[in-house]
Amino acid sequence: MTRGAWPRLLRRATLHALLVTITACFHGKLPPQEFYRLHLPEPTDSIAAATPDATAPALSPGGIAIVPYVAPGLYGNRSIVFRVDESSYGSYPNREWALPVPTMLGMLTEDIFRARPLTRDAAVFDPPSPHTYAYVWRGLVRELEEVDRGKQVFAVVRLDARLLRAKDDSVLWAGSARLERLVPEGTMPAIVAMLSTLSAEVITQLQESARQTVFGPAASAVRPAGRVIPSRP
Repeated sequence: MTRGAWPRLLRRATLHALLVTITACFHGKLPPQEFYRLHLPEPTDSIAAATPDATAPALSPGGIAIVPYVAPGLYGNRSIVFRVDESSYGSYPNREWALPVPTMLGMLTEDIFRARPLTRDAAVFDPPSPHTYAYVWRGLVRELEEVDRGKQVFAVVRLDARLLRAKDDSVLWAGSARLERLVPEGTMPAIVAMLSTLSAEVITQLQESARQTVFGPAASAVRPAGRVIPSRP
C-alpha cells in the first residue's frame, strides 16, 4: 500500500459510516407522536364535598369571564413536562398536549364553574369582551408535571388564581393551591389521568376559597377539601 493510500481509505471508511448513520435515521422507525388532553374526571370525594348546599342563599348577579391561564416557561409549550427529583426539568419530544395548557385549564375551569356556579349568570371561558362580565377569573400555572423520584412516579399540580371585579380590575380574592399524588402504574395515560384529577381538585379548592371570601361563608356547605393558601392581592 502506498504512502497516500491509507489516509484515502480512512476517509472513505469515515464517509461510509456517516452515510450509513444518516440512512438509518431516515429509514429507521421514530417513536410515534402521542397526544393527550386534560379532562374533567368522574366526581371525586374532594370535589363532591365542596358542592354548595341546595339551601344556600341565592347566587350573586353577573357572570364570570375565565381568561386563558398564564403558563410560563416549559408549561407554555405543547410537550408534557417531567421533573426528576426537585430541580431537574425536561419535556418529552414525542408526548404532547393536544391543546395548549392555558386553553385546557380554562376549559376545565369553565366546566367546574358551570357545575358549581359562583354567580347567577354563566361562567364563560375566553369570551370576546371579558369586561362585560361582573367578574374575571385569572389563573397562573406554577406546577403541572410528572415527577420522578427513584422508581416512584408522581403527578403534581399547583395553580394560582385571582378573582377580579371586571369594571375596575380590583382584586377581590387571590389564592394558591397545590396537590401531589403517587401514580402507581407510572404510564403516560395514568399520569395524564392523575394530572386531570389533580387539576380539577385544585380548581375546585380555589373556587371554594373564592366563594367563602367574596360571597360569604354561608354560600358554601363545607370548607374546601384541601389547603388553599391565600395570596395578598
